[in-house]
This record gives sequence, C-alpha cells and structure tokens, in this order.
Amino acid sequence: MDIVLRTKPANVFLFLKGRDSAYLSEIAKETGTTYVYITNFVSRLLETGFVSVESKGKKKMVKLTEKGREIASHLEEIRRKSE
Repeated sequence: MDIVLRTKPANVFLFLKGRDSAYLSEIAKETGTTYVYITNFVSRLLETGFVSVESKGKKKMVKLTEKGREIASHLEEIRRKSE
C-alpha cells in the first residue's frame, strides 16, 4: 500500500482519476515523471488490480479500475484535508 502514498504515485492516481484513460507518455508528461518510471509503476498497478491497460496500436491506454478509483478518491480527500 505504501506505493500509493508517495508523491509521484499519488499524482498518477489523481491524474488518471480526472480522465477516462490516458497514454503512458501522456501520464509521464503530465505528472512530471519519466516514461520508464510510468511503465514500471503501471505494471505494478496492473498486478494489484488498480488499473487496466488496453493496447491501441503501439501505444497503451491506462484506465483506473473501480478499485483504483477508490484509492484515487481517498488520496484526493487526504490531499484536501492536508491543505
């Protein structure tokens, strides 16, 4: 669970919560991380059931699952309370 409480992972969840789905490169750009970081992180999220990944040609679209949306909602609430 500690993988989602750090800044970079939390930013990924919050970014994806605001969209239906996003490309890996788009997630990296918008969250200030690298493509390699996002690729590895999304693989871990896929294993835990927080995201689903769909191939669109050579690109991969990432989408939060219901479980992932729950986590993102909690992270959003934590951020709001800490401001």
